[in-house]
Formats: sequence, structure tokens, C-alpha cells
Amino acid sequence: MRLTRLIYAMMISAALSFSAAAESVRVVTDKSVYVAGDLIWCSAFCMEKGALCNSSAIAYVELISSDGIAATAKIALISGRGCGVISLPATIPTGNYLLLAYTSASDVAEGEIVTIFNTMSGARVRNGVVLCEDALPVAEGGLRVDGPVQVRAEDKDGKTILHLRGTSDSDVTASVSVFEEDGLRAPEAGGISIPMTAGEAETDGEIIKATIYGKDSGKLLDSPWLTAVISAPGSAADTYMGKIDADGTITFKTNNIYGDRDLICEILALDNESLDCHFSPVEPFVLPEHPDIPSLRLTPSMREALTARHLCLKSSVKVDTLYEYLPKRDNLLLCSDDAISYHLDDYTRFDTIEDIIIELIPQVSVQRIRGRKQLRMGVEDLAAHGRSLNVLAMLDGVPVSDHERMLAFDAMALSDVIVYPYMYALGNTVFSGIVNFVTARGDMSALQFNNNVRIVDFRGCSYPVALKTPAVIGGATAGRTIFWQPLITIPAGAQIDIEVPETAAPRGIKVFGYPADVR
Repeated sequence: MRLTRLIYAMMISAALSFSAAAESVRVVTDKSVYVAGDLIWCSAFCMEKGALCNSSAIAYVELISSDGIAATAKIALISGRGCGVISLPATIPTGNYLLLAYTSASDVAEGEIVTIFNTMSGARVRNGVVLCEDALPVAEGGLRVDGPVQVRAEDKDGKTILHLRGTSDSDVTASVSVFEEDGLRAPEAGGISIPMTAGEAETDGEIIKATIYGKDSGKLLDSPWLTAVISAPGSAADTYMGKIDADGTITFKTNNIYGDRDLICEILALDNESLDCHFSPVEPFVLPEHPDIPSLRLTPSMREALTARHLCLKSSVKVDTLYEYLPKRDNLLLCSDDAISYHLDDYTRFDTIEDIIIELIPQVSVQRIRGRKQLRMGVEDLAAHGRSLNVLAMLDGVPVSDHERMLAFDAMALSDVIVYPYMYALGNTVFSGIVNFVTARGDMSALQFNNNVRIVDFRGCSYPVALKTPAVIGGATAGRTIFWQPLITIPAGAQIDIEVPETAAPRGIKVFGYPADVR
């Protein structure tokens, strides 16, 4: 039944990818002016024909200037909404930048201008900064509201309350930011659109492309028994088998991988062969041609604010921040409700993994097949198929195709064994179940990889996070974002009240809302 549901879900996903119309993404930031080392908090709205759409599960964000790309981020989408963060390098030059967002199915990339100052370096964006003597008005700060939402700030009992009410007939989805004003001028308002070529919609998550290299790479194309697998240590759900195309490209359809991770890239079934054959993922960012970005105009009136920001950075002013992790996309393949977990410290410890299986785990057996030990699943409802199919063995969520290597692993390094006792499809291969051996460190410590494995740095989707800092009454103005809630739903006809942190500095408030109806 589970396999049937999986196949049905894949059929629906494929149909959606062909029928999805071109879409665009608008990214709203917590503010418009930053300094090097800051975080840019982002809230994404994926739209199609003027309404939120549910076609894509991931959006891509690029921060670019005339010098090229400065930073990137991936934002996971649920029903057209998502949030993420971009960490600004400490070496980023002073200037205006274009924050560009799109999905794989976008025919246009939407962007807005943000200003970044580097108070620790004199580096400037190439041909992107103009020195002016005139005093320019300060545009950042105050109350800025965009979309079908009304905002009223009220000081009550020494606290500041924001009252939000939607003006639409339907629910409103919104982002709310409160930040300290510091006198730095915001960039000129106005969005920038760049035409793109729409491709396949990533309906379930990021589609990772990889290229094969090595003198024996042709054998991977010719042999049906050689398969490409990627996995991220620490999560059994983050394992995907790739489809190998005739041009040597490997395609992995994922459910979104979160965070900056080590990605294990492996050619399975090569354990007993000495082939020079490997693969590595390709960057998904389009890096489209961008129009001229307005130059940043530096004026003497900015000196005081920049000096204050620099002093705050030098003194390493730290304020405890309360982070709230928001819901992520659910995994569609592994069901934790059906998993059977064995915490080994609750049992008598055994010296070998084979003894652990024999004494503690009745769902799994060790059999000798063609002279080599193999794990087999023995659950009753799989009796007709289970013993004729392989078990997917994992160490900290990373597949180990050679079960004898897994059985030889140090049993005392394990903390848990998790069994998924149902048929599991990974690409075009069906397994009778999954056994994930979890170490105390969760990093596959002491496992020696074969020559056909490559470990690469991989930047996954940003974890969806909201933040709130404690009240700060004294001290220097740091231009901080003190409240950020990127995913708020305001029910139709209702009011949402938000208490914001106190600060001695004047505050800016930025609210963007959009009808929550999804097409």
C-alpha cells in the first residue's frame, strides 16, 4: 500500500511539472540597509497570475552587484510561502546590490535593491559608489505597510503592541519586521525584473543535477547495475538515487535538503571494482544578466551612523536572540510513525552488529548469499517479497551497499538502530526495508569510504526561522533587527496582536501582506 501511494504521488508530481505555468517570486527583506556581517532575513511569496501558487517547492535567491555574485540562498516553499536567511560575508564591498529571486519555472526573476556598507574595509563595488556633498533624505525607518493589511502601533503598560488586521475578504499571509533606525539612507525604491527561460517546476523539492567524470564514466552509462546515490549524514530521509541520462548528467529529485551539509556522492555496486568514475553536483543558480544597478551615493551625513555601527562591531555587542523554528516540508517517503527504534543503552551491549541483530532486532536477519553476508528483512507482511529483495543499510543516514563492511563496523560506537519495516523505492530500485545504524556522534565516524565516493560541501535550503530579541533600553544603537516573523496568517475579519521588544533607538516597522488564497 505504501509503495502504491508513493507511485501515485510520483505520477501526480510528474503531471504537475508539465502543467505548471510560469511563476515569479517576490522576496521581502527585514529592512533595506545592512552592514557587512549582517544577516538578511527573507520572506518569499511565490505567485502565478497574481495569486499565490503551489507549483514549486523551492526558490533561489542571488545577491549580485556589478562585481558579480556576492551570496546565494535557497528557500523552501510550502503553498507558495517560505522564508530564509542570507549571511553577508565580512569582506563584502560597500555598495548597492540586487536581491534577485526566482524558481526553476519562472519566466522572470524579480529583484529589489538593498544597500550594504562595509565599516571594516574601504572596498567598494566596482563603479558602484559615488561621493556626494549634498545631504540626502533618510528613507529607511518609520512605518511601511504594503498589501491588504492595516497596522496600528499602541504603547500600553510600558509595552509596544502592533495590531494587524487584514483588509481582504480572505485570510492574509504576511511578514513583519521591527528594526532599529540608525540614520543610514535606504536605496531608491522600485523593483527590477529580468526575463528568464522557464523550465521544469520543482514540485516536490530541489532537483539536483550532477555531472559524471573520470576515465571509466562511460561504464556508468552502459551498466544497469551501477547507480548514483547522494545522501546527507544525519538523516535517513536525505538519500536519493539519480536518473542517469545519455549525456552523462545525473538527476536527483529531492524533497529539499536543509542546511549546509556534507553531501556523500557515491556510485553504488562498485565495491569490488576499481573504476575511475565519480560525480559532483552542479550549482543551480542561473546568474542571469542583470541591468545597471543604481550607484550608492555616500554623503557626509552618513558618517556618524557608520561610525556608530563600526564601534558596535568592534566591541562585539551581543544580544541574546530567541529563534523560533517554523515548520519545514514533510518528508514523503519515510514514515517515522512506522519506524521501530532500538536505543542500545537500554539493552545489554553486544560486541558486534551481527550479535545486536540476532539478539535484539527480530525484524532483521543476517544471511549468507553467494558467500557474502547480507541483511534481510523478515517482517510477516513482507514474507512474499521481503527475503527476495535487498535491505537498504545505512550508517547515520548514508547508504552502505557492502553489508559486510557494515557488519564489521564498531558496535560500541552505535547509539541507536532504527528499522523501517516496509518496502521502500529509491529510484528504480525497491528495497524490502531500511535499517539505519546511528552513531553517538552522527557523523559516520571511523567509516572508511571506497574510492568511488566523493564528499562535497552542499548548501541546502535555509531553515525557516523567526526571531525576537529581549528588550534593550540602554547602549549604542546597533541598527539591529529586533523582531522578525516571516510567516504570519491574519484570518479574515480578525486582528492579530504582536508584542515587540523595547529599545532605546527609534524603530522602523515593515509589514508586507498578500491574500493567502492559493491557486
